[in-house]
Amino acid sequence: MRIAYVLLFCVVFSFSEIVIAVIALIQSILSVTVGEPSETLKDFGARLGVYLKQISEFISFSSDEKPFPFADWPEPESKRDSTND
Repeated sequence: MRIAYVLLFCVVFSFSEIVIAVIALIQSILSVTVGEPSETLKDFGARLGVYLKQISEFISFSSDEKPFPFADWPEPESKRDSTND
């Protein structure tokens, strides 16, 4: 059954790469036109990066924990570090 999840998450990973690229493009345009990137997109990009890390760990068998939607949507690394102090 794990193989099916691995294949599913490979597809999700590929789609998420496109989303990250679009966020990078939008943030670049905002930085040039408005002078600063969007805080909302920064937060989402950070969460998506953590999600991609979780997917990588799962599909490479480094972790047995299934990523979202089988677990909570991840917090950005910076927020997790500050809450653990």
